[in-house]
Amino acid sequence: MVNNKKQSDKDQVEELIKDIAGNEKSLSSILGMLKSLGDSGSLKIIQNLMDELIPGNPEGIVQTLDKIEFHEGGINLASFLVAFMASLSDNVTKDSISTILYNSNELWSTMVEGAKKPDNLSLFGLLGILKDPEVASGITVVLNALRVIGKLLKKVDAGE
Repeated sequence: MVNNKKQSDKDQVEELIKDIAGNEKSLSSILGMLKSLGDSGSLKIIQNLMDELIPGNPEGIVQTLDKIEFHEGGINLASFLVAFMASLSDNVTKDSISTILYNSNELWSTMVEGAKKPDNLSLFGLLGILKDPEVASGITVVLNALRVIGKLLKKVDAGE
């Protein structure tokens, strides 16, 4: 009986390997992702996290993985990742996020500079700043985002 179980597990593994090897596009995609993770150093970070955070005691691992909070958190994380990946499939979203992230140094340095050296503005000075096309564009972005966020969050069930 034990031999049959081992053989069955072995057959399942062999079948999975055949499926993966037979689908060159998926295999190439997975290997490309692993290469990117390795090249960026992310795999080393993940390995270090696993070495530090996962206890050497198998019972501790089982107790952690068996908690309902862990399962619910994993399901919520998977749902979030699917939604995030779907949002990145749209070129406007992908390009917008990339533009902000690739220029984040300029964004953060100007924000910190403004916090450390704030301008004392009069009402007329503020009105003058509002005439700047980039400021007007930024304010429009924020107001449009607030409008959409307000509309979307009205639909969220607060569980009351």
